[in-house]
Amino acid sequence: MCDWIRALLKKRQESEYSLEEVRAAAKKMAMDQYAAGVGLMLDIGNVTLGNLDFCPVEIKSLFEMLGPSRAARQTAIETIQTLPKDIVVTGHAPYSTSPELLSYIKKRCNEQGELFSLHLAENLDESLLLLKNEGCFPQFLKERGGWDDTFPIPGIDSNGVVGYLQKLEIFDEKTICVHCVHLTTQELEILRASEAHICLCPGSNKFLGVGRVPLEQLLEHDILPALGTDSIASNPVLDMWLEMALLREEYPAVAPETVLAMATLGGAKAMQRYTDYGSLEEGKVASILHVQGKQYGEFEDGNQLVDTLTSSGHPESITWLSNE
Repeated sequence: MCDWIRALLKKRQESEYSLEEVRAAAKKMAMDQYAAGVGLMLDIGNVTLGNLDFCPVEIKSLFEMLGPSRAARQTAIETIQTLPKDIVVTGHAPYSTSPELLSYIKKRCNEQGELFSLHLAENLDESLLLLKNEGCFPQFLKERGGWDDTFPIPGIDSNGVVGYLQKLEIFDEKTICVHCVHLTTQELEILRASEAHICLCPGSNKFLGVGRVPLEQLLEHDILPALGTDSIASNPVLDMWLEMALLREEYPAVAPETVLAMATLGGAKAMQRYTDYGSLEEGKVASILHVQGKQYGEFEDGNQLVDTLTSSGHPESITWLSNE
């Protein structure tokens, strides 16, 4: 994990792309998502993209902040205080954001009535850092000049990192926990009780080799995760159709309709937009997609159709049908 982060930071530091070029790339990606049938998107990054009304997709943007040490925390807070009130700030991960900064950002989100997202339990080194000051992150933070006595976090009990974040009052219905690969049963129960949402990124997990999400356990705990892609930095292709197909491949016992619900209703619920999106119902703005391809033939029933939709990857053709 740390080797990948090092390589990513090196590539970014050597990049000579202008802000205009970055925004143009983001615009193209958003339009690609619309062409693929995505109608609601959550964008999380550390570049302000400006007005996103250029795209028919409804896009919610969160400005991500890091601050693993006291000095970095103070700098982050000072930066946040200069931002316009309509910029929604979020945290990055427990290993990269101090408890004080996480609490500060979550409080700001609560005051705004906004979403808060956090990478959580993506890799085992996260808990090793917070609990034991072990794993790859201590050395990585020292190399970056971001090390003090913030970690390990004192007082973490058998509820682990999730229990630690619960004490910080991070979890509620407007919190989205991204990845959640390495969770204990206790931690799953805490997340379910808190009504926090989980977003899985199977393509990113496979690319980074961080492990296998306990999807069956999530569903047993009545948690319907959202399905996401993470970013192009950790996923070669940002395509929700491929994410569904990968889930079907990795979890053959999970019903196709559940995977489809994760890609639709799960995301809408996580973004607090399920009254408008996530299902085809009267009064909602969600539209019908007409998909075509040689993989679609004659189906005996809807179950066969959903099975093919979720397992065969990107359709050859996708057309938006008007909901008027």
